[in-house]
Amino acid sequence: MEQTRILLDKIMKVETTISIEADLLAQADRAAKGFQNRSEVFEKALQIYLPTLNQKPQKRKLTPEEEIEVLNRIGIEQREEILETLSYQADL
Repeated sequence: MEQTRILLDKIMKVETTISIEADLLAQADRAAKGFQNRSEVFEKALQIYLPTLNQKPQKRKLTPEEEIEVLNRIGIEQREEILETLSYQADL
């Protein structure tokens, strides 16, 4: 019974109205040449795009120059903290 409902949900289409930029619509019309109609273009685009919305963005690897910049910035911050801490010490 549950499998039948899931299958029907996948088969059923809902007619809707959306507003999009004219340029996007023109692009969809050009892309629709490989599909039966414009709706299939939007459906396929959504099937591909929507799952990516929940994915965490992938962090890109830093270049060696960027790594050096980060390390230098951290070193400067730590140096300033050390100097501040030393300023509180009493002379022996």
